[in-house]
Amino acid sequence: MVDETVRILENNRINDKYYKLVFESDKLSRNVEPGQFLNVQIEDGYDPFLRRPFSYYRIIGSRLEILYEILGRGTGILSHKPPGSDLTILGPLGKKFTSDIQGKKRILVAGGIGLPPLVFLAERQGADYLLIGAKSQREVMPAKELESVSAKILYATNDGSYGEKGFVTVLLEQLLQQENPDQILIQTCGPKVMMQAVMDVAAKYKVRGEVSIDESMACGVGACLGCMVETDKGLQTACVDGPVFGFERIRQRLA
Repeated sequence: MVDETVRILENNRINDKYYKLVFESDKLSRNVEPGQFLNVQIEDGYDPFLRRPFSYYRIIGSRLEILYEILGRGTGILSHKPPGSDLTILGPLGKKFTSDIQGKKRILVAGGIGLPPLVFLAERQGADYLLIGAKSQREVMPAKELESVSAKILYATNDGSYGEKGFVTVLLEQLLQQENPDQILIQTCGPKVMMQAVMDVAAKYKVRGEVSIDESMACGVGACLGCMVETDKGLQTACVDGPVFGFERIRQRLA
């Protein structure tokens, strides 16, 4: 784990919702595993006071990419930072997704800004399916952003403007009806209501899986206790003990 000041190379809007931030760092790109995250200090001063967590999206050599959307004042400020601006970033942080799945089929289920760590996982470890949920076609990722993903990519949109109409769990149920549940591992990240729905479907078909829980990880090192998750071992921090937890370990409704 290092805390390093880096220089922005690119910071561009890639569709109606998402931005991609690019920078270089030998240290922050070293020994990183899919599922880990970075904590970004938006400004040099104390406003905004708290750092913002972002999943690793892609690493190419020492080049790192982060995908984000404007969710509040901090990410709003970030979206206006031009190339050449400096950011102080802490990472890599958190626990990774399971990489060795012992011959099982890997189904990745992404919703909204939960897509980046699953793209990183698919590119690094491979996957059989990547299921992506979005509100409409306007939020669908540009094809070039996913061209390095070898998995079969399926979309569901709430309004039916792209792919299957409905929530992404419609696609998941269709697959689980066709596959042997004992040979499947689900890994998911996205809005809490979506992840809870994925866990409910997994329980119905008795499929094991992992969920990446994005709580308010302000410090990133387990000190502030703002990201507590109720697990089989009691309350644990998403930033240190997670953000990746097995489905069977979660003892709370996410939504």
